[in-house]
This record gives sequence, C-alpha cells and structure tokens, in this order.
Amino acid sequence: MKLRIDYLKNHSHLIPEIAKYLYGEWSYMRPEKILWYVEDALRDRMNVKRLPLALVALLNEQFAGIVSLKIHDLETRKDLSPWLAGLYVKEEYRNQGIGKKLTEAAVQKAKALHIKKLYLFTPNAARYYERSGWKAMCSEVYNGSDVAVMERDVG
Repeated sequence: MKLRIDYLKNHSHLIPEIAKYLYGEWSYMRPEKILWYVEDALRDRMNVKRLPLALVALLNEQFAGIVSLKIHDLETRKDLSPWLAGLYVKEEYRNQGIGKKLTEAAVQKAKALHIKKLYLFTPNAARYYERSGWKAMCSEVYNGSDVAVMERDVG
C-alpha cells in the first residue's frame, strides 16, 4: 500500500467525506456546530502557504486521515497560536503510523512557515502526543470535557 500526504487543496472533492468523519468523532465537544459547518471549516483550510491549512493522508489514493494547522482552535485560549488540530485517521488505518506521519508533515510545514511553536488540545490522546515530543501545559474543561493543552517547539 502506498501512503501519500498532500494538501487538502488538491483534494477538495474529499471534503464531504472528511467532514462526516470529523463530525462523527468530535461533534460531542462542539454540539452547536452542525455538519455543514465542518465542511465550511475544511474549505477554509484549502491553503498551501498560509494558515489555516490541512494535509490529507491518502492510502492508494483513498482518504486515510487528515490534520490541520490553524491560527486558533481552543476558544478559551486565544492567547496561544497557532494550533495543530483535528488529527484524524480512519479507524481501519489506525496503529499503522499514519497519524505520526501526518503530525510530522504538519510540524515540517509549520517550520517552513517560520512558526516557532505549535499548540494542541486533546481529550484523550495526551500520551500519544507526548511520545512525539509534545509537552503538557495544563488541563482545562472545554464544553464539559477534560482536555490537555499541549505545546511543541517547531524550530
């Protein structure tokens, strides 16, 4: 199987499919946001040389995962920017290193954009990110969920 990471901009036809996965995974954290909002947010990330942008993982040219770089992600922490956000790998492709490759591709893109530090928040994957060099900053309650806010130096 051949894995390729590319900009969402080059695969805009995948936006409806990707939106369904992202909505299914995280709608509980932002219940006021409906599916079309997720699609619109993805369309906003069809950039290459500026934020927000998204990278997709394609396995044999089929959608396997996504990650985004955004100016803001956690509404309660507008003091932190920019963010790695929305890392998602389809269930059947998990535990194959795709998430790590997406994350590293996003970090390299941030570095190319002269970003020095990235932030993220996660309700349940802090250990996963710690293994990739992210450091926990604090814990917060966000829309009723406990989340870890994390940071990583980029370069």
